[in-house]
Amino acid sequence: MLPAADKTRQRGLTLVELIVTMMIISVSVLAITNTLSFAFRHQSDGLWQTKSVALAQSYIEEIAARRYDETTPNGGVPPCSVLTTPCSAPGADGEARAEFDDVDDYHGLDESPPLDAQGNPRTGYPGFRVAVSVSYADATQIAAFNLDDATDAKLVTVSVTPPNGTALNFPVLRTNY
Repeated sequence: MLPAADKTRQRGLTLVELIVTMMIISVSVLAITNTLSFAFRHQSDGLWQTKSVALAQSYIEEIAARRYDETTPNGGVPPCSVLTTPCSAPGADGEARAEFDDVDDYHGLDESPPLDAQGNPRTGYPGFRVAVSVSYADATQIAAFNLDDATDAKLVTVSVTPPNGTALNFPVLRTNY
């Protein structure tokens, strides 16, 4: 049996216990909020990356379908070289986008919104930006790919910037065949 003094004692939380409980709950809520905030901020990254890859692939396919150089005949035979017809200097020839006929024409292309080969805006890519650079292979690439000459390959870099602002670069080596 309990003494009489214990029967009248009230049960409950002390002020210290209440403050400690509130601190634990607030730290837990802060951690959950930060986690959800990060997840919401990056929830569309996968979609943007997938769309960026598809967009870069379409530009690369369009560029690869063009002849290697302004001086190269259709079909690529004979390829331009120091022994046959010399290759032109890298850079655009001043043609309109719909008239691009060789890889160099795409050098310096910078489009926002992205356009198709005829110059029409591509649907489904609002806020995207595409930039293209073209240059001859450098000494390291010539050695790495066992090329005979600097004019044997051009490095085409398609850079796609999705709406989140993080650019993705897609380098492709286009050979002179």
